[in-house]
Amino acid sequence: MSGYYSIEKADGRWTLKDGKGKPFYSLGVNCFNYGIGVPMEPMLAAKYGGPGWYARWAEAKLAGVRELGFNTLAAWHDNYFARLPLPKTIEARCSAKAKMVNRGWGGYGFPDVFDDSFRASAHAAMVETFYNKGADPAEDPTLIGLYTDNELHWWGTGGQWGMDNPGEGTNGTNLVEDYIRLPADASGKKAWVAFLKERYGTIERLNERWRAEYESFEDLLWIKEYRAAEEAYAADKLVFLGIIADTYFRTTKDILRLYDPNHLVLGCRMVGTSTPDIVLEAMARYVDVLSVNFYSFDLPAAWLDRAYELTGRPMMITEFSFGAGRSAGFDLITNGAQLTHVRDQKRRGESYREFVRQAAALPYMLGTHWFALYDFWDRQGLIGNYGLYDRNDELWTEFADAVRAAHGELAVR
Repeated sequence: MSGYYSIEKADGRWTLKDGKGKPFYSLGVNCFNYGIGVPMEPMLAAKYGGPGWYARWAEAKLAGVRELGFNTLAAWHDNYFARLPLPKTIEARCSAKAKMVNRGWGGYGFPDVFDDSFRASAHAAMVETFYNKGADPAEDPTLIGLYTDNELHWWGTGGQWGMDNPGEGTNGTNLVEDYIRLPADASGKKAWVAFLKERYGTIERLNERWRAEYESFEDLLWIKEYRAAEEAYAADKLVFLGIIADTYFRTTKDILRLYDPNHLVLGCRMVGTSTPDIVLEAMARYVDVLSVNFYSFDLPAAWLDRAYELTGRPMMITEFSFGAGRSAGFDLITNGAQLTHVRDQKRRGESYREFVRQAAALPYMLGTHWFALYDFWDRQGLIGNYGLYDRNDELWTEFADAVRAAHGELAVR
């Protein structure tokens, strides 16, 4: 035993094990903090007794989620909890300071993985994660593993993430189109043209395959919409997408291992079902666990089975949620919960139970992480009935009772 979390496959089922070798099915809560878009400090300070209130709030919230059957601090918990001996996961946002090829939610989009800024950004993320938190995650036996990013848009600007069915996203190459639209001096555009030059050798051979009349590979740097035979062009883009993916996962893993040789690599928290197959194949070479975020009522079992068939890697659902609207006080819902809108807390509980039951039945599933601890109230950003607790720090009791019961029913516990 390594003293750190590990994964093991036996009799056709994957198991997550803690540092002592004990099986562990991860039931997590994302956003273990109170950054919900409205000031909560005055109310919480009064509720938890004035000076020193934060520690009492933290203790009460930990006790509350444990009583519901949760056992993991999932992504984005306050630094305070990093020092505590609790099972946890961490996101090291490797792409945050890199040059981008598109823009997406979360404050950044998809990085230009061929640009030096990407490696620099990944190093900066690791320094922030391992040296600026007041603790040493690399030596923490209660840390399950690390995510390298959150919900990168592998489907590109022109694509669409799928809830239940990938549709055309199985082999979608819209992300490559984002690289192609970069200016001529961008590293990603240069990498694309260098790939074509290596693939074809001469511009004449490319012209023959593309049924085009370019005079030089240099032409392809400046052009953002090509004259090309669709079948050959699509094949080229698919190969290049694989190179993008391999570069991303190889770079992030290599840099992560410079700072932390001990913990599981949990990938980049995919969202929905539109991560193309060739990206999954590249991912499998570098990650220990596939991390997937879903906002759907039923798990997309066909896609999950296909992803497992392609990768052979176990998975965790690292974000999911169901939320009521007006019955919970919300006239506006944003982000994922728009797609999992239910009428009341009873339906939230029923939906939760069915979702975690479906997930736990899969032989490659290692856990499910709920989003989030509190409802969100930022009308300019995230808003909705995501929480176990409301804006007044009150538990959604009917929902919570169903969560507790669902956890008690799981055969994996």
